Amino acid sequence: MRLWGAVLFLQTLPNLFFFAATAPTGLQEEKGSGLTAPPGQVKLQKEFGISLKISRQILCKIRILTRNYLSARLSGAQLTLVPHSEDLPSVSLNFSSWISLSNDERLSHVAKMLLFYRGLMQQLKDYEAMKEDSKFTAQFEELGWYLRDLSHHVKYQRSLWGMPSQAHLEPTLKPPQIVQHQSQWRNRLEVNLVLRSLKNLLCRIVRDFLLLRTRVAKSLPATLE
Repeated sequence: MRLWGAVLFLQTLPNLFFFAATAPTGLQEEKGSGLTAPPGQVKLQKEFGISLKISRQILCKIRILTRNYLSARLSGAQLTLVPHSEDLPSVSLNFSSWISLSNDERLSHVAKMLLFYRGLMQQLKDYEAMKEDSKFTAQFEELGWYLRDLSHHVKYQRSLWGMPSQAHLEPTLKPPQIVQHQSQWRNRLEVNLVLRSLKNLLCRIVRDFLLLRTRVAKSLPATLE
């Protein structure tokens, strides 16, 4: 009986090896990862870790700034009734679409969005600078610096991966002209919309860098992780 069981086991081994060799790539690696074993993988892992840290710092600053701005400029406003501005890009994406993005698509989106919001932060800084003793001017300027710093890291990451330079990113997004209404209340509402939209973007960027760092770490030899 034992001999017969051993024979059956040996007969199934070729089928098991065949299944392992021909298993869909989706079972071996997340769809859309696009990993091609670039030479700078160790640098990439460190870079994505740095960018993840910076993204979390920016997100924390945006949350604090948004609360402070609401308290100082929009106290008592029913902001739950304020719609999303059509001039601001939506960053909403269902999980299936998000996880299937290639690394090139993911970093390209981050690069374009950072450039877009840097332009908006400059406008918000200039808008607040027209007010006497505005405490928000320096904070908007600081946010712009953080976004610029993160942009430099993304540019370096794309070069390590052999991706096209940011100058070739298409289509480019041009920031709209904002906070130019005669009504100061409408301008303040617009500032809040920009901050809220940027917060949503940073939530997604944090997840992007967490995923990218994990993918690169999985592709490294165990001794280098």
